[in-house]
Formats: sequence, C-alpha cells, structure tokens
Amino acid sequence: MQRDHTYRRQTVLIAFVLAAVLALSEPAAAQEDEATERQDTLPSPVIELQREAGDGPGQEVTVLLDESHLKLAVLTLRQGTVLPPHSAPVPTTIQVLQGAGVIHVDGKPIRVAEGELLPLRAGADHDVQPDEGGDMVLLVHYLRGGGSTMHHDDEH
Repeated sequence: MQRDHTYRRQTVLIAFVLAAVLALSEPAAAQEDEATERQDTLPSPVIELQREAGDGPGQEVTVLLDESHLKLAVLTLRQGTVLPPHSAPVPTTIQVLQGAGVIHVDGKPIRVAEGELLPLRAGADHDVQPDEGGDMVLLVHYLRGGGSTMHHDDEH
C-alpha cells in the first residue's frame, strides 16, 4: 500500500513538472519574434564596456542604457576620487571592471576587486573608496520594477 501511494505521488509530481515545462515553453517562431522585438527596443544589440579609467576628470559617469526597466552606467573614479555616501531607491549591483577598493554598505566596509559584483538592496546607504591614488571603473546596474521612474540622480 505504501509503495503504491509513493508511486502515485511520484507520477503526479512528474506530470506537474512536465506540465509546467510545457506551459513555459513557446514555439520557436514565437521566441524568434520576441527576440527580434527585444532587439528593436534596445539602442544596439551589444553594449561595449569601458574597462580602463583612461584620462579625464576625477569622477565621470557614462550612461550606457536608460530604459523604464533598467539603467546601466559606467562610473569612473580616477586617482583615488571617493564617491560620497548616497542611496538608490531601487535594487542596484556594482561590478568592478578595473581597480579595487572599499564600498561601505550601511556603514559596513566591503573590500571589492576587479571582476567582483556587489548587489545592493533598494535604499542601502553606500559609498565607494578606491585604493589610495588608484583608479576604479564600475558598472552600475539599476533594476527598476514595474516601469517605475528612477529618482536617483547621476551620482553613479
């Protein structure tokens, strides 16, 4: 009796998983149309990232993409320039493209280096302090939910 009950439960679970997979999959033509539609809404299919600080002012922001659902920007901090404490009203990630330093999140120091990504919750107070005299290039990704408007000024 127990084996029969376990078999039925496994069968129901497999059927449920299969139904979910089928419901989530779309015909190939529909997926191609959707991919084409997504490309039409972006400025270009590939965004080239600046990975080195180069010459310029102590702090520089280059907005790569500014859509209703997300914003991507490259923040360059040259020669140890510090980004003062601030927050964003949306979830944010900061990826280090060049350099290293400390990002204080709600007062807690977090050491970051090239290739690392730091996720931040909405409203988290944070600052960025490159290593003394060093350059940092950061990719900042703002996730905007439900098409809400971004109220964060271009500090990043």
